[in-house]
Amino acid sequence: MKNKTIKLLSIILIIIFCVSISPITMQNDTYYTIPIGKHIIENGIDMLDPFSWHDGLQYTYPHWAYDVLIFLIFSAGQLVAGTIGGYRAIYISTCILAAILGVTIYLVNCKLNKNELISFFITIGTIYILKDYIAARAQLITFILFALEIFSIEKFLETQKKRYIASLILIPILIANLHCAVWYFYFILYLPYIAEYIISIFCKVGKNEVKEKNKLTIERIEAIKKLIIIMIVCMFTGFLTRIGTTPYTYLIKTMQGKSTGYINEHLPMTIIEHIPIIISLVILFAVLIFTKVKIKLRDLFMIGGLLLLMLYSRRQQSMFALIGSVILNRLITQSFINFAPDSIKKIDKVARNKIPNLIISIMVLALCSYFVIGKKNHTFVDETVYPVEMSEWILENLDVPNIKLFNEYNYGSYLLYKGIPVFIDSRADLYTPEFNTKTGKVEDGKDIFTDFMQASGLNVFYEETFEKYGITHAILYKNSKMNLIITNTNNGNYEVLHEDNIFILYKIK
Repeated sequence: MKNKTIKLLSIILIIIFCVSISPITMQNDTYYTIPIGKHIIENGIDMLDPFSWHDGLQYTYPHWAYDVLIFLIFSAGQLVAGTIGGYRAIYISTCILAAILGVTIYLVNCKLNKNELISFFITIGTIYILKDYIAARAQLITFILFALEIFSIEKFLETQKKRYIASLILIPILIANLHCAVWYFYFILYLPYIAEYIISIFCKVGKNEVKEKNKLTIERIEAIKKLIIIMIVCMFTGFLTRIGTTPYTYLIKTMQGKSTGYINEHLPMTIIEHIPIIISLVILFAVLIFTKVKIKLRDLFMIGGLLLLMLYSRRQQSMFALIGSVILNRLITQSFINFAPDSIKKIDKVARNKIPNLIISIMVLALCSYFVIGKKNHTFVDETVYPVEMSEWILENLDVPNIKLFNEYNYGSYLLYKGIPVFIDSRADLYTPEFNTKTGKVEDGKDIFTDFMQASGLNVFYEETFEKYGITHAILYKNSKMNLIITNTNNGNYEVLHEDNIFILYKIK
């Protein structure tokens, strides 16, 4: 009974922690998710973009099922308390998904590493690293699915039960419909297991035997053969979606384009800027260097591969933290067992005492209070980032369907959400020729994204871009480079129609 009570307490604390770090203020992607979900319900998936004023852009709807889900959640909240109710419903759904993620990480670690206290602290640390990725975005669901994938792979290799096969087949189907941009990552997680099996054959390791050398163990698991068959079967699950072959082509097209060179989360990571990652790496290397623990070859491949991906693209620190939590937990657990065979049982036994429980609970709740207090003045919509008042003025005073509005990338999604056709928004792929070409040939597409980046960065004279696209109006941050030039040159071609503390709206003569 005590075991269940401690586990229940751990889960409750993890849920409270996850809710405390869930953001109130919505991010860019949420604003376009809502109208896209509505459009899909009303018109189906037409593979065309209805929200920018550029004619006939091809759109792949890469997370169509998630878009529909978020719109339904928003609509339910809207029925109860209007727009604020819709925002509140999305916030509550984010808290729920964050809590599910936290509990999933904890239970996966408990099941795979057979400990409670270490799994609890590993989970809190992992969620802390993931806090910047917890938002009303499709990635929040795929994090849960990737954690379950690792669990299913490990348990299948251990037991070969059919329920884990079913799970491994279902997960890529869900990813293909909820967030197909990361569909390929599902298969990447198989590779360390397959690589270890291949190397074990060359190293002449016996079937289902383990060979140890220095700090490394190589295991030849014959069930890997069945795992390879499962992976091959799952390669066809990308067709089980309403968006055609997009799961197979989306990532390839993204890597071919230029947008990843401009978007912050796709840029290479500078480790020194991420203290929690540094701490994780220090603990990892300390365990490997200063204890007698040996690392499995597949774990070495996994953690090394994720580290390289993280250095290449900073957004992959989320996967490094998520999957790496299981490996780090395994190494820490094994180091304790090597020190004393019954040490894990003793640690968990100590954790069941009232005083340690109380101390841990106070520490976690104090940390939760810190995050909650930090959100005290946060609102659902940040009016310093999004043109809330300006959007209302545009809708009331301009013939919106017949203007060609130039806007900036950061708030395009909000304009779109308000029903104002945009020049660009945070669906970066839509505005690249690899995706919006009608013929399949890149040279026939429109490179709107690059044109925007060059104009806003003043790499080209913005008036050339305005003329190219026939821009009639422009909404700008007052402190943007473009607006500073327009203001200081007293250009008579730009008539100020409306302005507030943050934004300014021009009519171009």
